[in-house]
Amino acid sequence: MSKQNLAVVQKIYEAFGRGDVPAVLEHLAPDLRHFGVVSEASDVPWHMQITRKADVPLFFKAMGEAVEFTRFEPQAFAASEEHVYCTVSFDATIRRNGRKLRDQIDLHRFTFRDGRVVEWRGSEDTATIRAAYLGS
Repeated sequence: MSKQNLAVVQKIYEAFGRGDVPAVLEHLAPDLRHFGVVSEASDVPWHMQITRKADVPLFFKAMGEAVEFTRFEPQAFAASEEHVYCTVSFDATIRRNGRKLRDQIDLHRFTFRDGRVVEWRGSEDTATIRAAYLGS
């Protein structure tokens, strides 16, 4: 199962790279229990905790309106029976103020049930992202 789940995650990243949110949604379970970036702060638009599949496009909308990626590279993958982990390296520009984010590293964890994602948690350097977004 871990190889199949890994292939699904790679398809999700390919769809994200194309801006194809419907293709991402195809791989999410109808009873999604969590989707979001883990953060205590709530003033960065994409730092949200989603618990319904129908609301996942809000995450991509918020991110697309706030950030322009100039590089987004899934790099290292690890998989177990129900989880796939991936480090992602990226460069981006905050649209509202032109601040640059360079060589950022995120960790993404996908949890699977029956071949579909029931949970996605993204971890990023929320303090650095927040400072860039707020211009501080």
